[in-house]
Amino acid sequence: MRILSINRFALISLVLLSITGVSARAGEDQTRETMKGSIVYLEISSYGYDQIRPWKNTDVQEKSGVGCATGPYQVITPAWNLTDAKLIKAKVSGQNEYIPATIKTIDYEMDLALLELEPNAMKKPLKPIRFEDKFQRGAKLNYYWLNANGEITTGQGYMDRAEMVRSTVSYVYFLNLIVTNTSQETSMGQVYCDGSTPAGISCWSKNTTETGLIPAAIINSFLARAKDANYPGVPTVGFMTETLLDPTMRAYLKMPATMKNGVRITSVYNIGTGCDSLKAGDVILRIDGKEIDAYGKFQYPAYDRIMFHHLITSHKVGDDIVFDIWRDGAKQQLHVQAKNFDVGEMLVPYYEYDRQPEYVVTGGFVFQKLTRPFMTNWGKDWEGKVTPHLLHYFKDMAFKPTAQRREIVILSYVLPAQINLGYTDLAQIVVSKFNGMPISRLSDIVKAQKLNPSDKYDVVEFELDNPTVVIPRQQLPQADAMIATSYGIRKTVNVKQ
Repeated sequence: MRILSINRFALISLVLLSITGVSARAGEDQTRETMKGSIVYLEISSYGYDQIRPWKNTDVQEKSGVGCATGPYQVITPAWNLTDAKLIKAKVSGQNEYIPATIKTIDYEMDLALLELEPNAMKKPLKPIRFEDKFQRGAKLNYYWLNANGEITTGQGYMDRAEMVRSTVSYVYFLNLIVTNTSQETSMGQVYCDGSTPAGISCWSKNTTETGLIPAAIINSFLARAKDANYPGVPTVGFMTETLLDPTMRAYLKMPATMKNGVRITSVYNIGTGCDSLKAGDVILRIDGKEIDAYGKFQYPAYDRIMFHHLITSHKVGDDIVFDIWRDGAKQQLHVQAKNFDVGEMLVPYYEYDRQPEYVVTGGFVFQKLTRPFMTNWGKDWEGKVTPHLLHYFKDMAFKPTAQRREIVILSYVLPAQINLGYTDLAQIVVSKFNGMPISRLSDIVKAQKLNPSDKYDVVEFELDNPTVVIPRQQLPQADAMIATSYGIRKTVNVKQ
């Protein structure tokens, strides 16, 4: 009788497991079918500008991506795939013809973009997806995307953790969900679902080891901001911090031995949240009442401990943020306004997507403003290849523009010509003055060229011990024309006044 009882129990268990498996597969099949009307395949044609020869375009690149519907004719996708995009077209399930698409809103800091599809080119509207916060460590996630043939492809991975990760295309740290052991590499905007609930879209991948998802919280925040006709952007952190684990440093800051929390500010920028109220040496104890530990993390109910950056970027620009700090041996409370800035305000811009680099070519001398894209042109390990002086401006001063110094203007190199004999070895050096005028930004060179009209020479001075350049003005018109023809320069000056 006991054996019969055990067999019955085993049989019932097998039946229940079978029913559960069938139910799960049915749910996945239903979600897959639903996704057919919500996910689009994207083809993007893009080209930028040569950083070394900024008057020339780079070759056209053909890229592909995935978008998911947030409205009948709108899709969301990672911004990194749309850098320097010139033509975007979408394919939907059940329609062979491509549909023209345009960028409605793009935010490189959040790494998200909203595309508008041409309604008249579509047989039927898309079915919008609603993303919901859902995080369970170890949960199996299914992902979906539409391939170039208009077929839904699926795979799976497992939810591992939440982290603040630097945006693929920017300097800002944002909340990502980390998925491990995916079926294949995914980074183009594939939709990841927990059961039938969309939880995020993929934005980066380390083969199949790890994949980063932009979670529902960030997607929904972006969509809410995108409703504003003047897209406000997202607040950015205006300071740097370091861990505060050393008890000797805590004693030096006159912090009580019982106080174990707090992260130390090492540098305050001239732009961004906190730039006008925080000081180097301050210890951040709490932000909006959330305790910050010695590693700079706080307890987030859904995701465990994550970096404090999320407490700033989750605000709206203009919001009041409450900082509890330790300064001069005592606790203080500050009300800090949430601020952001345009990347062009940086002393050394982190990126220059969708725009032509500025430059001035005179007498074969190529003057440009220093940017991160310019330096990355040196390829892998570029930080060890550019001159230390330029690297210093990027590493230490990028977020510290002043009224006297808005850009770092460099002589990037010299196009050999008769007018510049003896100077052709000069490259990657910082301009300090042009015709005696201190150079704050590249457009100042155009102004300085008009100074001292009776002088026979343009005189360029540089930082450090670099030689002064003297350019004979009388020879310039003929020399510039010859150089422009020889090197294919249609326009020798491209600056914003």
